[in-house]
Amino acid sequence: MNHLYKIALCILLLLLHCQMPNLGNPADPFSEEYGKNFVLSELIQLWFAEKVDPDGLVVALTKSAAPAEAGFRIYRVNPATGLTPEFDKDLRAPATTAFPGCTPIRISVPPRTRDIITFTGIASDRIATHRYGTDRSLALLKTDFYTGVIPSDSSFNGDGSVMYIADFGNPNRVQRLNRDLSSGATSLANGSGYPFSVGCGPVSIRTSNRDDLIFTVSSSGSPVGIFAFKNTGSNSGALTPQSPYDPSDNPSQNNNLCILENERLLYMTSGNATNPIYGMRYDADGNLSLLPNSPFSPDPSYAGPGSADNLATTLTLDPRGKYLAFLYSAGGTFYLRLLGIDTATGNLIPTDQKLSVGNAPRHLEWDRSGSFIYLVSDTGGTTNVFQLEYFKYTPDGKLERGINSPITISAMSNGYNPMHIKSIPKFYQ
Repeated sequence: MNHLYKIALCILLLLLHCQMPNLGNPADPFSEEYGKNFVLSELIQLWFAEKVDPDGLVVALTKSAAPAEAGFRIYRVNPATGLTPEFDKDLRAPATTAFPGCTPIRISVPPRTRDIITFTGIASDRIATHRYGTDRSLALLKTDFYTGVIPSDSSFNGDGSVMYIADFGNPNRVQRLNRDLSSGATSLANGSGYPFSVGCGPVSIRTSNRDDLIFTVSSSGSPVGIFAFKNTGSNSGALTPQSPYDPSDNPSQNNNLCILENERLLYMTSGNATNPIYGMRYDADGNLSLLPNSPFSPDPSYAGPGSADNLATTLTLDPRGKYLAFLYSAGGTFYLRLLGIDTATGNLIPTDQKLSVGNAPRHLEWDRSGSFIYLVSDTGGTTNVFQLEYFKYTPDGKLERGINSPITISAMSNGYNPMHIKSIPKFYQ
């Protein structure tokens, strides 16, 4: 309704401007051309806002107690108020030769789609693609399997037609796959330079489409650090000579790599006991340099990060590029805090937006519209349930707890264990 009101107002403004004398100067606020350009700009912004409005939150689940099940729920999201207890689902008995596998470990939603890609975990190692309709229909389109490939995380090109996956096979490496945008099927598309090997345990993979770069983080074994791969053709490229870039503290076991493409800034978390967040700037070829004030601390009382369960995400980027959100502990309490980004220097500045959250917080997710931040936590020994928490965010950097937060997922004992979460926007092809 709010969008309809704004659209009606824009149309009224357009009509008013059309009745004004044509001064022939689009830079003059009183000219007809200025009015047309202004209203058109406002209408385009409203159209895009509606397309990226949050529509759902996918929660990968596994239950080992009889009757065993695995798969996911899609919790419905009201774009004005946030998460609701209503959900759609595809939960099935585990099957090693098909979706849902034994333990779904990662969910991806490619850009400009409402496709849900599930990595089904060790002993199955399949890539399953569902499509979530705007009428909330849910269809399993395709499952793909590649011998010797153990997919653990993914990133995409701009339109979602190319998927890069972190492969936990032997050796650990990054594979390139094509995606059929109609059928959802994937196919290996390795060319010159692909697949490329990385250190043990690639916990994060991100793409900079502006510079055609792929970054991945190795957090264990040797070598550790950030690997950068530069694409030089449609399916070719090479690792940068600098790879792996070692910032001096080992990267954390969390899936926390964040990229701010326009400013060529990159952030990751480490095992540093007091200043866990590293900031780096990269050039168009993927060469990295440490920011002068890096590493950063989120809090003088910082005691440790949020949970690393299943390579959980505890650092995430505001889609507008103004803030990072971070989960950590201090003084026996877990917090969600916003850190401001000085885009000129790359420095991180803790804000006064610091809210307490539940036990073992993990799987932090900021939806593409920037409206809501979601996370998984549990209540430990109080009521022993897994839960979803969410916070409403405003562009001026204010957080407030969602009106339905927290939403109970399941009992911790013999119930559904949340493995990962991912938001789905209204944007579709």
